[in-house]
Amino acid sequence: MKNERLHQRIETQRLILRPLSLDDAADLHPAFADPETMRFWHTPPHRDAGATRTELRAMLGPERANYWAIALKGDERAVGYLGYLGNEGAPGFGYLLRRDLWRQGYGAEAVRAALTHGFTVLSYDRTELWIHENNVASQRLAIKVGFAQRGEFRIKWGHFASSHVMRVFGLFARDWPGAQQPLHTPRVAFDRVEPILTVPNVQAAAEFYRDRLGFAIEFLWGNPPTHAGVARGEWTYPSVRIQLSQGEAGRPAGTLFIFVGPGIESLHDDYRARGVEIVSPLERKPWGMREFTARDLNGYHLRFGTPS
Repeated sequence: MKNERLHQRIETQRLILRPLSLDDAADLHPAFADPETMRFWHTPPHRDAGATRTELRAMLGPERANYWAIALKGDERAVGYLGYLGNEGAPGFGYLLRRDLWRQGYGAEAVRAALTHGFTVLSYDRTELWIHENNVASQRLAIKVGFAQRGEFRIKWGHFASSHVMRVFGLFARDWPGAQQPLHTPRVAFDRVEPILTVPNVQAAAEFYRDRLGFAIEFLWGNPPTHAGVARGEWTYPSVRIQLSQGEAGRPAGTLFIFVGPGIESLHDDYRARGVEIVSPLERKPWGMREFTARDLNGYHLRFGTPS
């Protein structure tokens, strides 16, 4: 049974936040059916209230999910919803509001109340939002209430013609007024991973990545080199980085998966033209990716992929 503290009713100056239920499907359906409201959503507009009910059932399923219906004071009907997704890792947060109530401050008022509850009652130490790169209004709301952009990633939703960037906005409890500070040691921030490949000739390997795969050689250590770093990306960060270390020649095991943006076709064709061995050609995979695998001069497999 879910902890009762998750289901507290919250009042703000103009709003009531009450526990979301399947019975709210009929009232929320107009928002879920509106193409403009759903323009940046992970599903197309809902055809009927049954689709909205199915959506709510999926949202309320996770044990730790905590959603509120947003209602105007004096009227218990839901005009939107917001809350915590109940996922593992950084607690996800989300919101949706009926379009006729946009730009009146209701969203910020509701979000602030839910964040206060999350940080002071649920004892979250942070929460995050994923927002479509073109959803400027939602990004402005996130920044207005205190979120900051922490990163981004590319994804492809089934009803979208092409992939797009999702921006990750995060907020720490330590930055929220009145939130209790955690007593435990602060979390260690994980930034990125750089695989180290053991190669028999560091200089030759670095030059292969530069001349055949289009990477830049960031450093060569030693004379002759016994360690090197190569990277490829439009900017210093984010980018793909690989370290190369002198070692005995052996049979390489495993595959490095490298996520890339649009243009994977030209990358595949460019590598083939440069004489890079293509282990598996570019193709659409059942799991929603377009991928191809190449082999470097030491036998390591490099799988390049983009959301399809």
